[in-house]
Amino acid sequence: MAKKEKKEKKEKKPKTGKGGKKKLLLIPIVLIVLAAAGFAVFKFVLPKLGSGDGTEKLPKKLEEYVIGEDAVASLDTVLEEGEGELMAKRGPGKTKETDEDTSEVVEVEKYTYIYEIVGSAAVMDRYLDVLLGDGGFSLVDETYLVKEERPELEDAEGTLLLVRASVQEGHLFQLAIGWSDVNDTLAVRVAVPEGSLRYPEKEKEPEPASLTEQLDSMKTMSPSQLALSGNSMSEYDIYPVEGFVTIDDQLCRRFNIYEVGMAGDIAGIIFYSGDMQHIYRMDVDDNSIITELR
Repeated sequence: MAKKEKKEKKEKKPKTGKGGKKKLLLIPIVLIVLAAAGFAVFKFVLPKLGSGDGTEKLPKKLEEYVIGEDAVASLDTVLEEGEGELMAKRGPGKTKETDEDTSEVVEVEKYTYIYEIVGSAAVMDRYLDVLLGDGGFSLVDETYLVKEERPELEDAEGTLLLVRASVQEGHLFQLAIGWSDVNDTLAVRVAVPEGSLRYPEKEKEPEPASLTEQLDSMKTMSPSQLALSGNSMSEYDIYPVEGFVTIDDQLCRRFNIYEVGMAGDIAGIIFYSGDMQHIYRMDVDDNSIITELR
């Protein structure tokens, strides 16, 4: 009798409904994958998985990532047949972040979406077109400083941080995305932390040299440097023309040059750039042909 009961117990099998076993094992598998990748690849995306048991029924195609009143088209919307699928959703969870202005520790709600993707670079390039275009997002670093150049992506691994102004005042709608070709795993973390965009400081164009500086400079030149005859610029009177003109993207002042005592007979028309690096000469007879002297 005892043997019979033992046999019946052995023959009992666990239920493995559609997706049941796969979903239960998914998160441990993801953690193993990340461990194999050294975790550095996902420094933005999965430093801490949110709460939740991972058993939420997933849609065949997720249209949007939504958190609060913020929403954006999901990665699913650019996936083509055979490229991959959403495998799990974690959240809502909360992560603690330090407010840079007040140094207070605040809790930020987040959701994490985990995908199996083949060819992450090509998929992410298309998704970036959406996010940076109609999505209104900007690529940023960890301090929310906007990056001016779009990176070249590789299938092996990568991380991206994208933000735009949130509906919630003083916050940013944030997508942190990381991937690795170890088991073709890609994760998207969605959150709305406090913060604001920062922009690189534009280099200020140097002020053009003053009229006095340009005149003094020209007086020290030899006439040949300005396509003139003679041995010294003391033989010439130099008269500036008010305003600037642009030649070869250079902001230039115009100077009319006459031989001393011959104010009615122009000897040369010179354009001197504001950075004093370029000199142009206009043909006196033609008044249109310009030659660069230096």
